Amino acid sequence: MATAAPLEIRGAELRRALNIATFAWLFGSAWMTAVAGTPFTNFAKTLKASEFQFGLLAAMPFMASLVSLPATLLIEATGQRKRIYFWGIYVNRGMWLLIGLLPYLLVRGYGLEAIAPASTLFLLLVFFMHAAGHVGGPAWVSWMADLVPDRLRGRHFSRRRQMGILTAVPTALLVGWLLDHYVPTGQSLQMLQWCTIIFCTAAVLGVTDVALFHLVPEIPKPPRKGRHLLKAWREPLTNPQFLWFAGFVATIVFSVSFMGQFITLQILRVKGGSPNVNIITQTMLLAAPALAQLFVARIWGRAADRMGKRPLLILAALGLVPVGASWCFVTADMIWLGYLLAATGAALWVGVEVANLNLVLEVCGSSDEDNPTSGGSSYFAINSVIINIAGCLGGLASGLIAQWLKDWHWNAGFKILGSYWSPPNSL
Repeated sequence: MATAAPLEIRGAELRRALNIATFAWLFGSAWMTAVAGTPFTNFAKTLKASEFQFGLLAAMPFMASLVSLPATLLIEATGQRKRIYFWGIYVNRGMWLLIGLLPYLLVRGYGLEAIAPASTLFLLLVFFMHAAGHVGGPAWVSWMADLVPDRLRGRHFSRRRQMGILTAVPTALLVGWLLDHYVPTGQSLQMLQWCTIIFCTAAVLGVTDVALFHLVPEIPKPPRKGRHLLKAWREPLTNPQFLWFAGFVATIVFSVSFMGQFITLQILRVKGGSPNVNIITQTMLLAAPALAQLFVARIWGRAADRMGKRPLLILAALGLVPVGASWCFVTADMIWLGYLLAATGAALWVGVEVANLNLVLEVCGSSDEDNPTSGGSSYFAINSVIINIAGCLGGLASGLIAQWLKDWHWNAGFKILGSYWSPPNSL
């Protein structure tokens, strides 16, 4: 017997729900931008994080993804997607209060001798923050898969992304300006203090984003028991097209995760003598990519709705190859190249995300007579595990390689229009 179709939201009620979800991301985007970039990297640097620990920080979001497996079992067994979303994401956003405050108070109370335990505490808190996100993430995706009609998904999520840019760009610039103007060079405690203020403010913005989803209607999902629950988990593993697609995206994620924290760290080192190093880094790695996404998000969304996921993914993935390799040539003399690469890479990465999200939404809805191939949140969990294992391996590998080569330097003295090229030098 087929599972009953989920309640459909249509007309004015659907438009209101989608508008609320889009408006909420104005706060969510500000949260995400504030905790990324230079505040996070500077906080870790001040706590004397090693090269390997930076790789570990890059791998943590992927390592924590294993939590999505029991979370998905809970979603399928109870059908309580909205409630589980709130459990996970409220904790995920609220953890930023502890991530900032506890290490800062430890160093402030016990001095620089507390740097090592504060760094360990910071790593643990960041891991639990990501784990909480992987509890609520599958619930949100499954919920949105039933809420957003298939014909609107590309356009809705691209418009949502574009709206988030309205707050992402000013947030990135403001955060960089604050760190440049209120943290004197070499003042470790003040750097921790201002990063903590930024993290705590971001936590409030993130919680506001989540709170607005109380206004979005829940679509009842019948719980699965016994063999139906086992069938839901077996379906993704027996779908070859889904597995090939997830494996392809995982390969891209493995490659991209090598950059992780290291691009931010490298720009901070390259421009370390500049009085505006933080706003330069924020502009390059957050503001410029956000503006690039503003122009291409709707194009990618429409392409996903009309062309399909496969050509979209191939086109975006091919473009990312030369972009990633070209970061080797970003130096203090060629800092402008970083802006170009960050913007181009972000524009192409939107294509990868749109293609992957559309696939996951396609198979994550509740199955019924009209859509019998949808397998619920188990598809999201399997997709997440495949991709995040790749990202975890990439992050850990990059950390080990960076630790191994931390005393080796390569001066790429390539300049445009006929200056020079200097070969690798070991210093």
